[in-house]
Parts: sequence; structure tokens; C-alpha cells
Amino acid sequence: MKYTTSLDRAALRKALGWSLLVAIGATVATSLAVKAVAQTPPAVATAAPAAVAAPALPGPTTNPNPVPASVSAHSCAACHGTNGQLGDEYFKPLAGMPVAQFVRTMTDFREGRRPSTLMGHVARGFTDADLQGMGAFFAAQPPLATAVASKGAQ
Repeated sequence: MKYTTSLDRAALRKALGWSLLVAIGATVATSLAVKAVAQTPPAVATAAPAAVAAPALPGPTTNPNPVPASVSAHSCAACHGTNGQLGDEYFKPLAGMPVAQFVRTMTDFREGRRPSTLMGHVARGFTDADLQGMGAFFAAQPPLATAVASKGAQ
């Protein structure tokens, strides 16, 4: 379909903007829900024997219930495709990306060295360990054979 009037283009831009906003909202909500579920402590038996010593509590940087990288990676699917396998020209495919590149890019977003309207917020939700795991997950995914070269993605 070819749009020729400025009204048609404006309507298309508005529809695409709302679609992107909904996708971003769903991604953020999913990411927060997964992290909340993972941080819920497991049920503790009420009748533990008194002779059993209590296990050492994890340190402040240790998560006793880490989210699997494959689950965290699904928060990227709304824009970058399922398993990072995207065949579109606006978002960079993540499938097959080297771990170091993924981690460096996400760290740059998180620390504000790489400007973005959305990715800085997303990246701040993940720890260094999360980024390493997600990077390994995406590196193991085969890129789509028919993927379109990214024109708008950087």
C-alpha cells in the first residue's frame, strides 16, 4: 500500500508509534514480572530439625534465584524478534551476536555512553551477570538465513 497524502503518512506514523509504545510496555512489564517471580523466596519447610545448621545467606550481589538467560532474553523479543532472530531493517538482530559485543553495547546503553530513548532504561534492569548470560544465549542462536540487512539499526 502506498501512502501519498500527508494525512495518510501522519496516520501511519501515529499507528506505528502506538504499536511501538504497546510493544515496549509489554516488554518492560514482562521483564519486571520475570524478575519479581525469580526473586520470590522458595517455600521453607516449617518443621526443620533443630540440629541442622542454617545455610549461609547469600551476599548482597548474589541472587539465590537467578532468572535463566533464555527467559531474560525474551524481554528483547518485542523489538528484536523471538530469540533475537529478526528479519527487519529497523532493529538490529541479536541472534549470532558475539557475547562481548552484546555485553559492551548493553553496558554502554546502561551507563549512558550510547544514547537511546529506550535501551538505557531496559539495560538498567539487568546486572552484569544477566548481560553475560543473555549475550551467551544470543550468541548461540542461529541468525535467520533470510534476514534483511539492518538499515536503521546501529
